[in-house]
Amino acid sequence: MTLKMDRRGFGRLMGGGASLWALASTGALAQANGSVRLIWWGNPERDKRTNAVVELYEGGGMGEVVPETYAWGDYWQKLATQAAGNSLPDVLQMDYRYIFEWARRGQLEPLDGYFGNEIDVSDYDENQLKGGMVDGKTYGISLGANSMTHVYNKAVLGNIGYELPDSTTWTTEDFVNIGKELKDQLPDGMAFSENMGSQEPRLQTWVRSRGKDLYTSEGELGFDAQDVIDYFVYWKMMQDEGLTQPADVQAQDSGKMEERMHVNGKSLFGFIHSNQLVGNQQLMTDEVDIVMIPNAGDSPGHYMKPSMFFSMSANAGDKAAAAKFISFFVSDEGANDILLIERGVTADASIRERITPGLTETEQKIIRFLNMVDTRVGALPPPPPANAGEIDRALRPAWESVAFGQVTPEEGATAWYDDAARILKR
Repeated sequence: MTLKMDRRGFGRLMGGGASLWALASTGALAQANGSVRLIWWGNPERDKRTNAVVELYEGGGMGEVVPETYAWGDYWQKLATQAAGNSLPDVLQMDYRYIFEWARRGQLEPLDGYFGNEIDVSDYDENQLKGGMVDGKTYGISLGANSMTHVYNKAVLGNIGYELPDSTTWTTEDFVNIGKELKDQLPDGMAFSENMGSQEPRLQTWVRSRGKDLYTSEGELGFDAQDVIDYFVYWKMMQDEGLTQPADVQAQDSGKMEERMHVNGKSLFGFIHSNQLVGNQQLMTDEVDIVMIPNAGDSPGHYMKPSMFFSMSANAGDKAAAAKFISFFVSDEGANDILLIERGVTADASIRERITPGLTETEQKIIRFLNMVDTRVGALPPPPPANAGEIDRALRPAWESVAFGQVTPEEGATAWYDDAARILKR
């Protein structure tokens, strides 16, 4: 966890591992005096920019903000604990896969009533706004558009003198063949790719390329057990061929950006979302770039999605103040001069026009990538049903049982698929 460490006793209390009771009581005090508690998942670059916006907001006399940040894997566990203690922060970063579940549990505040008042979305792209709607109400404001990507070490490929093929047409078979060609030319200790067997977004591109998706609009599994079997077989083959690191090395990646194989020079390729490129590049000295993910079928695996949302807790103490902060974050010029597109390409047309000329080369890569992907995507998938997060979290142990040779790909995939179906029926 990273906190803004200054005069705020609440932040220091959280950093010291406060009890749930202390968390709830301190949160109540913050709400009573008009403070806004803010939580997000991030990386060092995102944390730096977000805290700078908080300082800008406070420096303008608009109110106090108490920030709190975690890595992706820890974030959802923390939110669940806070929700159980009725102590959710006022403004929380939310993901498309979870927003439907949280909204339908009554834990998020509908934002429509704040539009045109506390929240200014007058220049927002309507499709991006629709991405935050659940059952006809808006529960999240998109913080940017992005898509899944393969990130790669461009400097290493340049030193080898290898040029990648057109990523708009390459396949998983092409990817394997390139890996075998490059395997013995890579620096010592570097594998061709990180192993993505445990990554649900990567599995989603796999099944979408086969004309399916993770879930149907009715909240059922939208793919077959054979799709997961094939996925596990593929990544086990990549491991056995030495194109990824062995299981014990790959397991060192807990999901934090700084622990990723490609960030630490242990793989040439990795998986990220396009908005993560800025934070990714900040952690590396070698230049990186992003390409489309190789297709495993005849349909588009990619789609354009809201990178993440800002949502409001249903029990926020000062909802007008929380709404005002959300509006500042997404539409204030000064705030977005700091944020730029680290969370994705903004849906606010006037902000996008303002910041584009000043983007760095890394940020321009994101724009170019999304322009390329935009005409080669499928529809936004159906919303994940309740308990989808539990299915996502179960994928890693299921894959690792295969990677460590405890079960076959068929056994591991079938067990995970059957468990996922049971979870959805609860």
